[in-house]
Amino acid sequence: MFSQLQFPLVFSGYVNVYEEAYSKCSASFSCGNFTDIGYPFWRNDQPDYCGHPGFKLDCQGDRVTIDINSQKYDIIKINYEAQFLKIAKADFMLNICLVSFINSTLDFNLFEYTFSDQNASLLYYCDHLTEDHQPRLQEFTCPINNRHSNCYFTAPAISSNDEFSSRCKISLLIPVLAFAVEGFTIYSWSIDQVIKEGFEVRWIIDQEQCRDCLISGGKCGYNRTINDFTCFCPYQPSPRTCSMTQPRANSAAANPSTAPATELVMRDKIDEMNQHPYLPIL
Repeated sequence: MFSQLQFPLVFSGYVNVYEEAYSKCSASFSCGNFTDIGYPFWRNDQPDYCGHPGFKLDCQGDRVTIDINSQKYDIIKINYEAQFLKIAKADFMLNICLVSFINSTLDFNLFEYTFSDQNASLLYYCDHLTEDHQPRLQEFTCPINNRHSNCYFTAPAISSNDEFSSRCKISLLIPVLAFAVEGFTIYSWSIDQVIKEGFEVRWIIDQEQCRDCLISGGKCGYNRTINDFTCFCPYQPSPRTCSMTQPRANSAAANPSTAPATELVMRDKIDEMNQHPYLPIL
């Protein structure tokens, strides 16, 4: 009698997990000044199964940031239809004199540069350089050992074996917008103006799966157990679209691998009760 009763009770736990995922993941949401954002993005206050792991947005007032390859970027613009972001390295937005010096790199499994981008150079702790050459240099100073050291910004970028680069201790390449380089070289834009314009990246995650899921009445999400897109439906997840009819109870339990990671705890409970049939049901 006990073993016959335990399955319906456990299955109700499955239904609750599915309903929770469906209710907590939004078809669209707001973050900072941006509205109508959706998958693959997810907010820092949502469960991690609501979006792709590489697209978590940190929403802090009007400021929105994203981590790419362990580096933080401010998001300046989101074009959801064209699938591109306009971003700027968060450190540079606050202070161009950095504590750690790391070249900006993308995760090329998720993002790619656009044709609007061009590289510039930041040169730190240099001998005094002159501007009687091309490309144009703009000097700034950064403190080192309680002294101010000569640093330079130049656009377009110069190579690491350039005469001027070799006279500096640190040389960084940073992506900037091509039109900002033109503003710098022709119209004497400041370093801040160029950097705060940011640069563009296009995300290369397939959006068709999510569109099909939304049309069928589902919510787009991600199954970290199998590292793939999942469509959350009112009764159970689906690889792509939701069924128009409620599935039978045993069909949901028969395929727990499609459930979000939180359901694995429930599956462990089932295994434990099958091994010890007289344990009380919690």
